[in-house]
Amino acid sequence: MRLEDHPFFHASDVEDIRPLAEKTAIDEYRKGDVIFKEGSGSDTLCLVLEGTVAFTKTIPGEEEDRIISYSEAGNFFGEVGIFTGAPRALNAIAMTTPVKIAQIHRDNLVDFIKSTPGPIEQILGSIVNHLHATTRHYVDDMLQKEKMAMVGTMMNTIIHDFKNPFTLISLGAQLLRSQHPDPKTVRICENIEAQVQRMVEMANELSEFSKGEQHLNLTRIDLAALCEKFRQMNEPFFQHDRVVIEMRATPVTIMGEESKLIRVLQNLVGNAIESFDEDQRGQVQIFVHSLEKTAEIIVSDNGKGIPESIRHNLFSPFITYGKSRGTGLGTAIVKSIVDAHDGEIDFETMTGAGTTFTITLPRA
Repeated sequence: MRLEDHPFFHASDVEDIRPLAEKTAIDEYRKGDVIFKEGSGSDTLCLVLEGTVAFTKTIPGEEEDRIISYSEAGNFFGEVGIFTGAPRALNAIAMTTPVKIAQIHRDNLVDFIKSTPGPIEQILGSIVNHLHATTRHYVDDMLQKEKMAMVGTMMNTIIHDFKNPFTLISLGAQLLRSQHPDPKTVRICENIEAQVQRMVEMANELSEFSKGEQHLNLTRIDLAALCEKFRQMNEPFFQHDRVVIEMRATPVTIMGEESKLIRVLQNLVGNAIESFDEDQRGQVQIFVHSLEKTAEIIVSDNGKGIPESIRHNLFSPFITYGKSRGTGLGTAIVKSIVDAHDGEIDFETMTGAGTTFTITLPRA
């Protein structure tokens, strides 16, 4: 988008805009670049010409800055500081590559407004929208905290009530294995015990997540072996009538917790399968690559893609897509596990063409 075509100038004449455009710097950023930091000076109005900007807030006691809102091409920000002189209230981070920002200096903007008052309506409207968005954010934040507290209470109750049934199932599998030691029965009984343990770990994990915790018992893990174990524990996935799962893993060792990393694969692959249309021939690919200092796990599908409306906050709790009975916690838990392993997770998606998640973990 050219500066002259930005919606901020929709009520202004091109001849009036041109002198301002000549004085305006257009900066380009890559994903992850800091556009400005909270507390820095506020002397420019920023017009987003291309890409997406995230605004984050540093919250005491939280390891990561919290995302407050986003601004996309056609939006602008920084108007409050222009007129009040107050420092930036949030951090601004580029969320895509590239992000192009036109930064209009305060003095140039004031001169422009004096000569063509049209943008004043835009600025006043934006201030009202920002106040409304801030109020909505804090209300949503309070509701989310209440939901997470409810999830934690529910999971603690489930863990307590299921303890005896889980124990009986496990003991029954051990008894059956001792009485029928043939290989097929032993394999089935071992799988029963593994699935029981997996359910307990999933419940404990969800309880931890609701408290904002993620404890790891680190061991050396070969990701190729982990993928094979995932295959064995999820045979129904690989025998699905209308979904083909392809898996290729290069041996690479990391420090991590096996059960939690299997949960990551479980959630991503499960989400992909459940989001396919009933008449669609689905395909899921799981690749593990060994890089110089990191290991890379890629999970991709040929589904319908992630809706644009939730792409920005996909890893937030209670965000669900493409499933009729989703809880909205799957991808949030995935990110919390990856973060706990000092890793990174990102995704690319295209409507009607599929989604690819890329996880990067430090090698041992």
